[in-house]
Amino acid sequence: MGRHLIADGYGVERKKLTDKKSLSRLLENLPKQLKMRILRKPVVAKISSDHYPHTGYSGFVILLESHISFHTWPEENYVALDVYSCKDFDEKKAVRYIKKFFGAKNLKIKSIIRG
Repeated sequence: MGRHLIADGYGVERKKLTDKKSLSRLLENLPKQLKMRILRKPVVAKISSDHYPHTGYSGFVILLESHISFHTWPEENYVALDVYSCKDFDEKKAVRYIKKFFGAKNLKIKSIIRG
């Protein structure tokens, strides 16, 4: 039961997709912008494996209201980000923040009501 905001960001500068400290701040600040409460400190990890030669970052923050997560593909200048919340939130505010943070040349948004 809730709202699931899905954002696909294309044309994002590689530096924005690989700056771990900045990506952690995103997971600290976006919930505040949406008046959501963080339950656990955000986690951001560098991801690579033998099966996938490219390196990106994945991040997640658990909220009282649900979660925010992202995955980056620096080689593709792409980020996938989800905001899921059982509490209604201002989607336009979330989209503005995400767009400004990543500076994506193209940002595709989908919103789904779950439940």
